[in-house]
Amino acid sequence: MGKTGFCATTLARRIPSRRCASIDSRTPGRTARVEMNKESGEWPELAEETRAIWDENAEAWDGRMGERGNDFHNELILPAFDRLLGVESGQEVLDVGCGNGVVSRHLANRGAQVTGIDASAELIDYARTYRDKVRYAVVDATDENALLSLGKGRFAAAVSSNVLMDLPALVPLMRALAQLLSPGGGFVFSLMHPCFQNPGAARIVEQDDRDGRLDLRYATKISHYIEPLHYKGSSVANSPAAQNYFHRPLHLLFASAFAAGFVIDGLEEPTFARPTPGARDMSWSQFRQLPPLLVVRLRLLESAEKDTGRAAEQSSLAGKNAGI
Repeated sequence: MGKTGFCATTLARRIPSRRCASIDSRTPGRTARVEMNKESGEWPELAEETRAIWDENAEAWDGRMGERGNDFHNELILPAFDRLLGVESGQEVLDVGCGNGVVSRHLANRGAQVTGIDASAELIDYARTYRDKVRYAVVDATDENALLSLGKGRFAAAVSSNVLMDLPALVPLMRALAQLLSPGGGFVFSLMHPCFQNPGAARIVEQDDRDGRLDLRYATKISHYIEPLHYKGSSVANSPAAQNYFHRPLHLLFASAFAAGFVIDGLEEPTFARPTPGARDMSWSQFRQLPPLLVVRLRLLESAEKDTGRAAEQSSLAGKNAGI
């Protein structure tokens, strides 16, 4: 039998937010293209505007995320962070773009000594209302000198939850992290997947009638990817101001990290295990073959090489002991 129906829906909020908007939000935001073809993928001149917008939207953000975050946090981001971080109790961890502190609190509850930073003083104020054990500070992640004032070599690890697509510049952050991390330290971050969650992505549901059985197929149509793009969108429903977002293809996303001496030594593309009860047809929990997030672990090249060499030595020794 042929195709009996076709439904295509383009979600206006294609990248829900830097820190993960709800998969069941009822009111998608609007997006508007602002600037294309900035080859570097860096817009440092927009740092102050971006900070001011987050100050304006802080109340709406905290009202939606609360103390524990949402399904993106609890089913995708936090489990992936736990797998990739490997932080031991008492170690110092930096949470870059901590917002109202969802990830910071999660790590502190696991014994880490967490410092949460955000450019938005309003978001930091909301984070402090939860009276947790996290140290919070107003620090702009696009200001290299401000970042370095936190202390070179201080942190065993750094994390960032859906922040990088909100940052107008990545170079200052990557250069600073290369100095803030202690030997062997890693930077684990999540962001909305630039291949499947970008301003040129449209989520599609197709209905097929096959042998008398109706099947639904969930897909994503991509019309824009390779060119970096600054555009406007919403963070959560009822946010008073349109948010700045910055799409970067993978080669630009990682260029500043590689230039700072980082390599990728861990990567996950988490998906929802099952549809969320009551989820809309266009909810990401329905698209189980398409990852809405990319979660990456970066390590400084020297540290990664040492770990690789150590693993090779251990493997060789194990082989000798086994008589191989």
